[in-house]
Amino acid sequence: LQCPRCSRAVTDRHGICKHCGDNAHQCRQCRNINYDKLDAFLCNECGYCRHARFDFSLRARASQEAEAIVTAADKHAAVEAVDRELARAHDL
Repeated sequence: LQCPRCSRAVTDRHGICKHCGDNAHQCRQCRNINYDKLDAFLCNECGYCRHARFDFSLRARASQEAEAIVTAADKHAAVEAVDRELARAHDL
């Protein structure tokens, strides 16, 4: 376990650095301490990960194939179609 402030090895079982007195279980980005799971992969407050990096990119463009929504029935059908696609994307 490394201290987030001075980067020295912490051997104390409570996670307190003997050099600077900082808690080694805190997030390096927001300094939050997850007491429920001290060795968590992601910070429960800001989502920072000390072990990996996540990069997401999204490419989108305008579509000319959309149908006009004029009535309440069209709206209901469009909402159902979006819900189906979201469920399908979630299953992948």
